[in-house]
Amino acid sequence: MPKSRKRPRPKRRRTKVKLDPLTLERMLQQIVNAPDAAPPPVVYHYTTWTAAQGILASQEFWATAHDCMKDKAELGSANDVIVEVANDLRKNATGMPAEALALFASGYLAKQVKEVISVCLACFSAARDGDAQWRTYGDYGNGVCLGIKTLKEPGPQDPPSVLFKVDYSESSWRCVIKKKFQAICSLLSRAEALPSTLKLGRWALYQSAAFAAIVAKESKWEVEQEFRQVTLVPHGVQLKKRSVGGEEKKYWPAVARAGGKRISLSEIIIGSNRNAHDTREQLERVLAAQGYEDADAEYPEITVSAILPWSVSKS
Repeated sequence: MPKSRKRPRPKRRRTKVKLDPLTLERMLQQIVNAPDAAPPPVVYHYTTWTAAQGILASQEFWATAHDCMKDKAELGSANDVIVEVANDLRKNATGMPAEALALFASGYLAKQVKEVISVCLACFSAARDGDAQWRTYGDYGNGVCLGIKTLKEPGPQDPPSVLFKVDYSESSWRCVIKKKFQAICSLLSRAEALPSTLKLGRWALYQSAAFAAIVAKESKWEVEQEFRQVTLVPHGVQLKKRSVGGEEKKYWPAVARAGGKRISLSEIIIGSNRNAHDTREQLERVLAAQGYEDADAEYPEITVSAILPWSVSKS
C-alpha cells in the first residue's frame, strides 16, 4: 500500500512584541545620544588660565547657551535640511511614525530647536598647539590648552551631553539626520499607539534635530577641526549666569565624565606667553588638590607650546 503523506503543519504566525514605554525611552535615547563619528583619541580645549583652573577644580566645563554666543544664527544653518528630511520620510510613513513626523515638521520651523531646548556647548579642537586656536581661545598664548582623552565610556545622560564632530558638509548633514529619524521611526512602529509614545517620539526627533543643528557649520570653517560637547537642557530648567566682560552669559555646568570620575587628561600645554616654570608648579598644585597622582592614567604630561611668543602676541 502506498504510504500516506503527512500534511505539513501550518506555520504559526509570530506576533511582534510591542515595546513597553521604559524600553522605548531607553532605546530612543541610545539613538539620540550616539555620536555620528568617532572622535580622535585626544581633543584640545584652549582657554584662559583662570578658566583652566576652574575646570580642573570643578571637573566641569561651562557649556555656554547658544543664544549667548557670537554667532546666534548658526543654529539655523541646517533647519531647511531637517524639515526636508522629515517631510520626505512622512510620504511613506504610516501609523505612529507618520504622526510623530507630522507633529515635528509642522511645529519645527515655528518653534525651532532653541525654543524647545536650551542648547549649551563647550568647544574643542582636534588641532594640537594650533596658532589660530591660541589667538582666538587661548588668550594669545597667555592661557593653557587642556588635552583631554576621549574615552569609550557612556557620557552624562541627565541632561544628555554628547561630544560631536562639527559637520561642514550639507550632504553629510542630510545623511546623518535621515539615518537618525529613520531609526526613531522604526522604534515607534514597534510601540503601542499611545499618547505617551507619540510624546517620546516627538521629543526624540527634537533632540536629534538639536544635535544635528548645533554641529552643522558652513564649509569655510572647516580649518577649525572643531568638536563640540553638546548638552541639551529642557526649557523650564534654569541655566546659571555669569558676567564676562560686563556681559551676562547663561551656561550649564556640564560634567566631563559620568559617575564623578576625574577628567582624563593626556596633556596640558602651557601657552608660550606664560612663565612656564611658575605655571607648571601651579598646575601640579591644582591637580594634586583634585586627587590626581603622577602614576594615574588621568594625569597629564605638562608641556610648553612650540608657538613662538611674538606670533601669538596681542600686537
